[in-house]
Amino acid sequence: PRRKSANNNAILEAAFIEIEQSFLELSRSTSIPVQQVINWFLKSRGRTTVSTNFWNIYARSYFKDHTEQELARVGHKVPADGGSPGMSIRTKCYDLFKEAFPDTYKDILSVHDEVKMLSASPQTVSQRAQEFQKYYRRM
Repeated sequence: PRRKSANNNAILEAAFIEIEQSFLELSRSTSIPVQQVINWFLKSRGRTTVSTNFWNIYARSYFKDHTEQELARVGHKVPADGGSPGMSIRTKCYDLFKEAFPDTYKDILSVHDEVKMLSASPQTVSQRAQEFQKYYRRM
C-alpha cells in the first residue's frame, strides 16, 4: 500500500466525519445502536462484519470508567493501593451488570463505547454539543 499524502488524509478525514454523522443520524432515527447499523450496512453490501464483543467493552472501558460502582455489585471496594481488580472479580461484576440490565446492557455498553470514541475524535465545541444532545435524547 502506498502512503497517503496530507491532502488525501484531509479528504479522507472529512469524508469519514460525514459517514460517521450519517451512521449516527441513522442510529438516532431508528433507535438502533450505531455499531449494529454499521454491521447491517456492511452485511447488506456483502462485506465482512465484526461482531461487537461486549465483554471487551465492559472489561477494557466501562469497568475502568465505573470501577467503584461496578465493584460495589460484588461487595468490593477499589483497592487502596490503586491496583486493578483481578479478572475473576471483573467477570463477576460483568455477570451482575448483565443481570441488572438484562434487556439493555448491550445498548448501555454500545453507547458508552460510542461516547468514548466520539470524545477521542477532534470536534468543535458546537459539534460536541450536537452529539451530546443526540445521545441525551436517545437515553
